[in-house]
Amino acid sequence: MMRQYELVERVKAYNPNADEALLNRGYVYAMKAHGAQTRASGDPYFSHPLEVAAILTDLRLDDSTIVAALLHDDRGHRRHPRRD
Repeated sequence: MMRQYELVERVKAYNPNADEALLNRGYVYAMKAHGAQTRASGDPYFSHPLEVAAILTDLRLDDSTIVAALLHDDRGHRRHPRRD
């Protein structure tokens, strides 16, 4: 599974002006939201949003879109109120 710094490095490789703080916040928030939750396969739940984010870095998409990928699978599985 891709680590936080690896995701940031991938984005900064094609966008040196990327908002590193935004990428870091998105990664940490998504990781915490899923916690130790696993899929039926036993894989960490966070692996899917992270893989989607990796695909989007291959497409050289912007920071906000990468963060949206990290968060996209979170709404139905977390216990945080909507305002978060």
